[in-house]
Amino acid sequence: MTTPDGDLPVEIKSRIDPGSYDMELTQRHVALEFVHGDRPFYSVAQMHAALGSDVSSDTVRSRMDELEEREVLKSEQVNNGSVYWLIGDTSEWPIPPDVGVEPKQEEMTISEWRHQLHVQIAAISILTAIIGTAITLTGTFQAGGYYQLPISTDELLAYGLTAGLFSYFGLFFAGLVWILDLPGIDEIRSMWPTQD
Repeated sequence: MTTPDGDLPVEIKSRIDPGSYDMELTQRHVALEFVHGDRPFYSVAQMHAALGSDVSSDTVRSRMDELEEREVLKSEQVNNGSVYWLIGDTSEWPIPPDVGVEPKQEEMTISEWRHQLHVQIAAISILTAIIGTAITLTGTFQAGGYYQLPISTDELLAYGLTAGLFSYFGLFFAGLVWILDLPGIDEIRSMWPTQD
């Protein structure tokens, strides 16, 4: 069995069981590989290969599980097995060395954009304008004598123009909200005390 050279940090050394001298694989052997090995995480098979051990994979798994119980390692289920990594301040889940990390996205996602208050107000205003235009056209065609609906032409035109007027007010208000950067609905709700 090949054991990496070096010593263990005090916080790890204080947590592991030194094991007896007749054990082929101790927690220390596995911990040394995690601390001084080339990988940020190991599966049982990768640890078994790294140690070049004559012991079984079950023994390697047992030592890794013991180190997890002693809060030296963490594990995560991946596909048909688990991967293990050292518990540390640097990362909850280590990044493999062959993975390129995407830079933090500064641009807004479509979902975030859609949930902005001024976008929602503008969308409702545009929908109101479309409905108002349809009502106005219906009233205009009725005035031309193309058909007769149970509602008067004057009422249809009034409803359509009113909807158009509301849509302009809505678009104006959406512009004000955008320019003044007023808080969104979720932010306003978070300001109100909750009643339990």
